[in-house]
Amino acid sequence: MDNNHNVTKLHKLENPLNELLKQGAQQLLAQAIEAEIQSLLDNFKSLQTNERMRVVRNVHLPKRYLQTRLYAITVKILKV
Repeated sequence: MDNNHNVTKLHKLENPLNELLKQGAQQLLAQAIEAEIQSLLDNFKSLQTNERMRVVRNVHLPKRYLQTRLYAITVKILKV
């Protein structure tokens, strides 16, 4: 094969739809986790000691990766 041509190899481009789906999945999962934590906190709202809540939000647990059919997404979960 002749190497004297003007063809340049292109890098594979990310499909914008896949990136949009990935971001949407991360947002949807974050909203679901937030709703679940808020529901848990609401259920234990009546538990108080010296006018302080006994069940509270705390720091985030280490990031975790969830493998979906198309890609892996990052998940951050609050520690309660």
